[in-house]
Amino acid sequence: MNYEGKKRPPRTPLSPEEVAEFVLLKKIREHKKIEKFRKSSTYKIFNIFNVACFFIYCELFFCFLGPCHYQNHYNKHVTIEYGSRFKGDDRIISTVKVTDVNNVQYEFLINSFITPPPKFSRFEVGRDFLLQKDIKGSISTSDEQYRIQRASPILFLSVFVAIFSFIFFFYNLNQNPHSLRAITSINAITVLAFILI
Repeated sequence: MNYEGKKRPPRTPLSPEEVAEFVLLKKIREHKKIEKFRKSSTYKIFNIFNVACFFIYCELFFCFLGPCHYQNHYNKHVTIEYGSRFKGDDRIISTVKVTDVNNVQYEFLINSFITPPPKFSRFEVGRDFLLQKDIKGSISTSDEQYRIQRASPILFLSVFVAIFSFIFFFYNLNQNPHSLRAITSINAITVLAFILI
């Protein structure tokens, strides 16, 4: 006995007008979804937080390049590390580790030919205005500003996450709930790391 199975009726393809209408409906639904999300408090709070983080990153970087809050200190112990290059009989100084009278140690990245600072000489440490992080400084035997070793990860993350955030907002990825949560998490972790470092 031969049973004929139920055959599925042949599928008729959609006409170009039906396809265009289907695409238009999908775009309208997506637009309504975005508009609803843009009116939510989560969208507003997360975007305000992300913009504030962007300005923190810019402030750290501009304080490194320009003016910042300087404090005077006096050293009680200086350790010099020399590099491999020579200028005449002098070797390049790669780092100067300075311990101030309050037993706080600062490591200046020098990479230049300078006179080592004498004991109990004055040195300056520059901090940014918002987070009060030590980012650069100067020693008594040189007029140059030198980066503090502890500031290297902070400056790198500031530049990297600021560029990442700029690209993120330039392409309007903050209007998608998942990508907005992702960039907010990255900014929260980065700023928390700055506070704890």
